[in-house]
Amino acid sequence: MDNATFGSHAFSIKGSILYAIAASILYWIAIGIYRVYLHPLSKFPGPKLAALTFWYEFYHEIYPHRLRYMWKIEELHKQYGPIVRINPIHLHIHDHAYFEKIYASGSHKRDRCRWFMHAGGKTMAGKYSSMLETMDHDLHKARRNAAAPFFSKRRVHAITPLIEDKVRRLLARLEDTDGRIVDLNNVFAALGMDVVTEYCFAECTNSLDSTEYGKTWLDIFHNATPIRSLGRQFPTLINTILDLPPRFVEKLHPSAAGMASMNTFNENMKATIEKIMRYEDDGKRQTVFHEIREAEKLSDKDKEPWRVSSEASVLLGAGTETTSRTLAVTTFYLLQNEQCRMKLIEELRAAMTRDGGVSLPQLESLPYLSACVNEGLRLAHGISSRQPRIATEADLQYKQWTIPRGTPIMQSIYLLHMDPIVFPDPFSFRPERWIEDKGLTKYLFSFGKGNMSCLGMNLATAELFICVALLFRTMELQIVDTVEERDVLTTRDAFIGQSDPSSQGINARIIRAVSD
Repeated sequence: MDNATFGSHAFSIKGSILYAIAASILYWIAIGIYRVYLHPLSKFPGPKLAALTFWYEFYHEIYPHRLRYMWKIEELHKQYGPIVRINPIHLHIHDHAYFEKIYASGSHKRDRCRWFMHAGGKTMAGKYSSMLETMDHDLHKARRNAAAPFFSKRRVHAITPLIEDKVRRLLARLEDTDGRIVDLNNVFAALGMDVVTEYCFAECTNSLDSTEYGKTWLDIFHNATPIRSLGRQFPTLINTILDLPPRFVEKLHPSAAGMASMNTFNENMKATIEKIMRYEDDGKRQTVFHEIREAEKLSDKDKEPWRVSSEASVLLGAGTETTSRTLAVTTFYLLQNEQCRMKLIEELRAAMTRDGGVSLPQLESLPYLSACVNEGLRLAHGISSRQPRIATEADLQYKQWTIPRGTPIMQSIYLLHMDPIVFPDPFSFRPERWIEDKGLTKYLFSFGKGNMSCLGMNLATAELFICVALLFRTMELQIVDTVEERDVLTTRDAFIGQSDPSSQGINARIIRAVSD
């Protein structure tokens, strides 16, 4: 090749590169102009930078402000009003009265947002298509209806003895550790795990017998959930990482390791599920998998073990982390507030003996116990994060704003639960508010609302009532080495509310068992 030809060839390569760069720049300029000025959401209030790029959310959610975008959204509402465009495709509303319009029930169809849930990926149970990450309204309804009878109020009331047995096993362990200090998060995680795995899978993990209680799995859940935010921004990268061996992934980051462990759990559950789906099990113990197997309206594809196993991991996570946090938060505030604690104990002593059997309907009828459970749910939040929903059939109207169909709209449970307009002095644990105003219960969103509300709500509520009642009827504890701002309050939004990374846990010293 002569010099002239070589030079011409080099110039051609250089020109192609420059052309590609210029085209890319022009493309992103055009995208930016469209998003800010021509997009159907361009008329909605909010910062232009948030409308322009997802990097605005990245800055507040991932780096340098870890999992703090929800509090930035709170600031945006104070600046722009009750409806704000928080990224190029999302609208966030802060209005209690509009919650049930977004999270509608009945025939009002609401899809989930694929970008937000990172559907089709491997974060959480994405590649397995669990109910949690089923985007389509009708498909979600079919999958939910298949398992729903297993979690009905009637079925849950029937397993009251099982829940009571697990709680009493927990109390027996605590009684044997007089004077010792335990992390209530780990203690209640063990309870939640044993109830869920015994009832739903007929394979109890026996976490209540572990020296660390439920710490191992609780750490997995805590490490796994923050990766959802990263997965939204960089789905291909996260999927690639999660395909690596778990031991290698653990060295990269604990969040990825936690998610890899969840996916490994899914794989291990498949063997059990395959036997059930093929009618090869002994059939002595009914599980949620039997319920799904017998669902006539569910397609054969949705009964495949690889998909059903995803429901197991979601049930395990939801039944462990959110329940344990609610119990730990409720216990903390009751132990710190003598007046509330003594009111509760007085009500419990009048209603039940120390060693007598538990009647769940009776417990649910106790006004102060119910108020304590509600206040604990409010301050623990359950799923704290915003949950986008998409109205697919018609535009929605919010005040003077017409929201185009197909637009992901949402509210944040944490912001609703901490709104001083509805809950005056929101950071205070005050069960009396639920007795003074019975209508407040319609603003308790811990289990969500509408067609996609929490499937295990009845089971979780039963655990809360039975555990709080028996714990304060039979045991005396004392909070130690715990700072509310660091260890109790929700300061990070990792889909579920989390306390500060430096938290040392919600610690309590076991004083003694209470005699009648």
